[in-house]
Amino acid sequence: MTALSERIIESRQGYFLFDSFKKYGCIAGFSRGRLNLGFQNNPDLKKNRESFLREVGIKPDELICLKQVHGNKIFLAKKEDKGKGAFDYTTAIADCDGIITREKELPLAVFSADCLSVFMLDVRSNVGAVIHAGWRGSRERIALSVVNILKEKFLSNPEDIICGFGPCIRNCCYGVGEDFQDYFPDCIEERQGKLFLDLIKINSQQLLSAGVLGKNISDSQICTSCRNDEFFSYRKEGQSAGRMMSVIMVK
Repeated sequence: MTALSERIIESRQGYFLFDSFKKYGCIAGFSRGRLNLGFQNNPDLKKNRESFLREVGIKPDELICLKQVHGNKIFLAKKEDKGKGAFDYTTAIADCDGIITREKELPLAVFSADCLSVFMLDVRSNVGAVIHAGWRGSRERIALSVVNILKEKFLSNPEDIICGFGPCIRNCCYGVGEDFQDYFPDCIEERQGKLFLDLIKINSQQLLSAGVLGKNISDSQICTSCRNDEFFSYRKEGQSAGRMMSVIMVK
């Protein structure tokens, strides 16, 4: 597999941003620390989201969020969708795990606690996207689906698409059962009689197969399980795990 680049800016104030996106006037980054930004069991949702989003330069009440279902359905966001799911789960976009827009100043978000967030930007047409890719979404080829939509609906050239991988549980920690060998036969590693899944490899393969250049894929290289002091991990924390936010906005 083509080696991935590591191009991120680390902030001391609670987030990471991808440098590769910033150079094109695009905010693309994710939260760090123990600030719960998800809908689950979160009485401080509004306060927490306002704190994080203002820090990265986004108006909190304009955020568009999804009701994620671990699938591969993608939503195309327009200006009239601004604010859906910003603070109220009932208004979030239903049954989607990816979101795309060509509108400027329209912030999009997904949430995770071990699943992988993938950021995409067509640097020529300024179309941005962010997706939530756990093993189910990855099995459904959600990353490939987004690139295909960019090509079909926005006439994107895959070589103009830059991507970023956010934090997720990595193959150092992601133990799985034998049935996963049927789903991902070449993305499983066996160590000491146990099987470990590589979400990064799965999604990299999908992007590369669609024509995205390896040099245009940046990886945060963060394992949520290894760095559970800074990132939520459902595997480690179970139902009590909060959620990190991954957000993108084209300026």
